Amino acid sequence: MPSDSPLQLRRCTLERDFGNARLDVEVRYKNSTPRPLFMQAPDVRLTNGTGKEVPPFILPVERPPSVEAQTTSDIRLRFWLEKADLSGSLTLEIRGQKLEIKNGTPLDLEKLENAKPKVWTSTDWKL
Repeated sequence: MPSDSPLQLRRCTLERDFGNARLDVEVRYKNSTPRPLFMQAPDVRLTNGTGKEVPPFILPVERPPSVEAQTTSDIRLRFWLEKADLSGSLTLEIRGQKLEIKNGTPLDLEKLENAKPKVWTSTDWKL
């Protein structure tokens, strides 16, 4: 992704929680609008390879991250994945800007150690 792109992937961290996993996506986003952007639906969504939306991972005590108007920020977005979500690609969309987070190569959740985070800095998630 070019360095002047408004949406850039920094890092993905996947942590298995038995049959599911929490995904932390760290991106740099340039908000060129005159209003702050709160990083939540419908402006922000993650879809799997079949086009199904992946639900965000929300803790009641955490406020969604935001990017102030006319600024660029590094932010962390969290999602709650099912095993099937890892069988293909994952695409993050923020206000029409799309970014591939994971390529179409399947990842077997069963091969990840439970509660031990795994980090990738590209879309090629190999174990």
